[in-house]
Amino acid sequence: MSDQLTRYLRVLEILKDRRRTNPISVDNVRRLLELNYVIVVTERTVQRDLEYLSTIFLGLDYVVLEKRRYDWYWREDAKVILIAGLTAAQALSFTLIKTYLSQLFPAVALNELEPFFKYSEDALNRIQGNSIVNWPKKIAVVQPTQTLIAPKTNREVQSIVSEVLLTEMQLALEYQPTGQPVKSYTVNPLGLVMRGSVTYLIATKAPLNEFRIFALHRIKNAKALDKLMEQPEGFDLKQFIAEGNMGFNWSDHTLVPIKLAVVFDKKTVIHLYETPLSKDQNITEYNSECVLVTATVMDNEQLYWWLLGFGAQVEVIEPEHLRQKMINTIKGMVNTYSL
Repeated sequence: MSDQLTRYLRVLEILKDRRRTNPISVDNVRRLLELNYVIVVTERTVQRDLEYLSTIFLGLDYVVLEKRRYDWYWREDAKVILIAGLTAAQALSFTLIKTYLSQLFPAVALNELEPFFKYSEDALNRIQGNSIVNWPKKIAVVQPTQTLIAPKTNREVQSIVSEVLLTEMQLALEYQPTGQPVKSYTVNPLGLVMRGSVTYLIATKAPLNEFRIFALHRIKNAKALDKLMEQPEGFDLKQFIAEGNMGFNWSDHTLVPIKLAVVFDKKTVIHLYETPLSKDQNITEYNSECVLVTATVMDNEQLYWWLLGFGAQVEVIEPEHLRQKMINTIKGMVNTYSL
């Protein structure tokens, strides 16, 4: 562990019982560091440490006394996380956040948290006799489709994108669509979405309000602009996803909800009883071996890929354009595999 991180943790240990009624001076913190932990630093260094820690732990505060003396304490309403005394559950939480959510954190937050991620890993390695320490070995995230290796994302690009999302500024980027030359865009960044192993930037193209979805790993260069982004009226990221936009649109028509009618065999349909396609899903008898499933869903490529994955166990009845696309695909497969 670095000397700086060790010092932060020791400072937090010294402060753990300090409240407004019994604050501690910077010089006394320095003395205790030297006396209890053999950490020799200047008073100015301790003051800088305390100022930095107060940006992370918002309950850490101070009073200014005579001769510019600063006495530090925890406010009564502070929700204090004492990193120096991490419990197994707290250390586990930091570790899981880093493992599964780090791509969704702004870079500035990750930079601030990185020392504590490292300490949490060390803490889990040191803790003995607590079954929760083994929790990371007992959980996993499995993709419902074929597992793919995550593409490499330019870390500088990721940092700039997270910065403009945080500060709500416009972004200039150079983007390379699959099989096409690099294109330049000025966009209003709206959010980040993880879809499987790929992270996407949701944005609108400036000065128009056309929604665009950019795969983060295909952004070659990015630059924060000195202009506030333009927020589309009523935009909500969760609603954007709920409307099926992350299933990707067909190239030849606008994304719209459709009334899907599909015939499933009775064995294949079982999972839809537990995980329905929509709130208005209805399953009725079709014949002795099959059922008819109807549901209102968004008409996008993800729906098509999902249906195609069932092969001969599914038949699309409606809408007609989706049925015809399935037919055309099947004919193409027959031609490909014919001997």
